[in-house]
Amino acid sequence: MSRKLVVFDCDGVLTSVKSSWGLLHEYFGSGDNKYFAELYRRGLISYLDWMIIDIALMIQRRGAPIKRRDVEEALRSVEIRRDAFTAITELKRRGHKLAVVSSGVDILVRRVCRELNIDTCLYNELVFVDDELVPGGIPRVPLLEKPTIIRKLAHDLGFSIEDVVYVGDSSWDIDVFKAVPVSIALTPCGEECKYAKYTVSSLVEIVDLLDRLK
Repeated sequence: MSRKLVVFDCDGVLTSVKSSWGLLHEYFGSGDNKYFAELYRRGLISYLDWMIIDIALMIQRRGAPIKRRDVEEALRSVEIRRDAFTAITELKRRGHKLAVVSSGVDILVRRVCRELNIDTCLYNELVFVDDELVPGGIPRVPLLEKPTIIRKLAHDLGFSIEDVVYVGDSSWDIDVFKAVPVSIALTPCGEECKYAKYTVSSLVEIVDLLDRLK
């Protein structure tokens, strides 16, 4: 069995919530942001523009400053999938290198990586000034740039793209599924399932799947 670089999305894959950004919108009452998601998908706004709009909507709807503790409280209820602990332990035991490349919120992704003991984690960062959330951030993982980011990560870690495994669960992952040889969609999923080479209902299934690959 060859050693693989196994890259996980975070939201909806390692966690119980499909979108950390969506959860923040729900928590702060700012509602649906699908319109701006479509503008980004069409290339009419940048990912940073989208972050600015999202956070501005949250602050406006709340009608008061949002502090770091407010964001932490909003994300506190998000649980890590129980099967993630078993899968990560077994994949490490087999010598695979693990990474998380997520467009989710850094406060959540850092916690997930810490609790699962995954050292290589890339995510977008919120910006706080004097502990107050401000519109904007640091877009380290724009959704549409994930294939390029993963290729660079593989190169930096000494892996060929042929040795990359990617695990995702949303339509935003389709471009990554097309870019790597071993793509895995976690069900339930929609159209993206058609583009993944494999589908699994539990992360533990990934261990056996990789054991079978030559």
